[in-house]
Amino acid sequence: MRHYDAQGLRLIGRELSPPFQLVLDAAPSCRNLTCTAILRHLPGKRLVCTGHRNHHRPCVAKIFLDPSGCERHYQRELSGIKALQAARIPTPELLFKGKLAEGHAPVLLFRHMTAHTDLSKYLASTASAENHFDALSRAVQAIARLHIAGLKQRDIHPGNFLLSAGDVMIIDGDDIEAAGAAPLPQKESLSNLALFLAQFYPSFDTLLPDLVTVYGASRNWTVSQHWQNCVRGETKRWRNWRLKKFLPKTKRSCTAFHAVKNWRRFIIWDRDWYTPTWQPLIENPDNFIESGTILKAGNSATVAKVTIDSQTVVVKRYNIKDAGHALRRCFRPSRAMVSWENAHRLRFLGINTPRPLAVIERRWGYLRQRAYFIMAHIEGVTLDQTFHEEVRDRQAIEGRLDELVALLEQLATARISHGDFKATNFLLSAGRLYLADLDGMRAHRSQASFRKAFHKDLKRLLRNWQNLPLVNQPLLKRLKQFIG
Repeated sequence: MRHYDAQGLRLIGRELSPPFQLVLDAAPSCRNLTCTAILRHLPGKRLVCTGHRNHHRPCVAKIFLDPSGCERHYQRELSGIKALQAARIPTPELLFKGKLAEGHAPVLLFRHMTAHTDLSKYLASTASAENHFDALSRAVQAIARLHIAGLKQRDIHPGNFLLSAGDVMIIDGDDIEAAGAAPLPQKESLSNLALFLAQFYPSFDTLLPDLVTVYGASRNWTVSQHWQNCVRGETKRWRNWRLKKFLPKTKRSCTAFHAVKNWRRFIIWDRDWYTPTWQPLIENPDNFIESGTILKAGNSATVAKVTIDSQTVVVKRYNIKDAGHALRRCFRPSRAMVSWENAHRLRFLGINTPRPLAVIERRWGYLRQRAYFIMAHIEGVTLDQTFHEEVRDRQAIEGRLDELVALLEQLATARISHGDFKATNFLLSAGRLYLADLDGMRAHRSQASFRKAFHKDLKRLLRNWQNLPLVNQPLLKRLKQFIG
């Protein structure tokens, strides 16, 4: 098993993989810390992993690596834990506080709460609205206890809440901010609650009024409609703020993405997807497009299905038609990059689209040339195919139209126009409707701009089935809510 000191952990960066062993500045009987899984890793700054000491009970280790800030963050973590304990808010037991024996990086060990699940994982594990509300209600009540104690989480998110059948625990003391002995004032409380609610997809906003009521009851406050409106508006503001922070991360190296930029190329890929197996595709996508299954061979774009080691992806190459086209495109973001950002925008908002995996831009300095967008392959059929197959089944068509309108409502809420509502850009897979072909998609700042573009989208949508009255007529009735 590999052994690391603090300097070794700093130098190895993202190549660190468990299991590995660290030595604590502690008694001989509990000096050896074996790390078995990495929970979070900010290379050179912080490492959180599960493990055990000399085969004792399992623990979670938090190791502070940044030489310039480790002591500050260590002390902030300790202060936050003490504040939670003083307020009698459940938090995992602190088992050890000290340093690594070599390199003197501060370390905290907590009891590993194996019977608990963090809130984000729990919500992902169930589709039940009742279960979602129950879990979120318990988290909101815990937030109310924080606020009553004069505490709040600066970067409040579902990963900081651990749920079991009996209680809710709060973790990450470094994120705890103490405002004083008095309870948090109303305005600050509502803003912090809204920041928490903004962590979830807009589809969760249907639960918002009841969750605000739960919070108010925990604070013994009367919840008025004005209250509800304030929290709803603040939640939207925080969600937009989070989206603006997130999108730039999709274009640089960070925890989720890896970027390579030089004179000839700009490449970004999803770290969770990428393995060395995919490197040949990244290096020369044209070879794989030619040998793959061509799905579309258009003048402006070529789309192919590519399989490597039994894993299938879709590669879309945006072609350069001629010298004039090359000149017009070279100074603008490539359509592949636009598709990449738009796919992440949709997924951030909980709108189904094939998972974006990588984007490749060939360049000459700052001048963009041919570009490629790689996405997950989804087994399914287009909405157009489904309507033609079910053309005599009115009930089936009604169900599909409901799914389509629900997707349109999501887009309208986010003020997003698509630009090309061809029937083939709607994919049905495993009971879900996905939106594809995103290089013409646009997020609008003004309602007037959005309405104009969205009306154009809806007109294009209706043209898809003008020869299918059983589809077109009920669809037109449903679209009146958007057309006004």
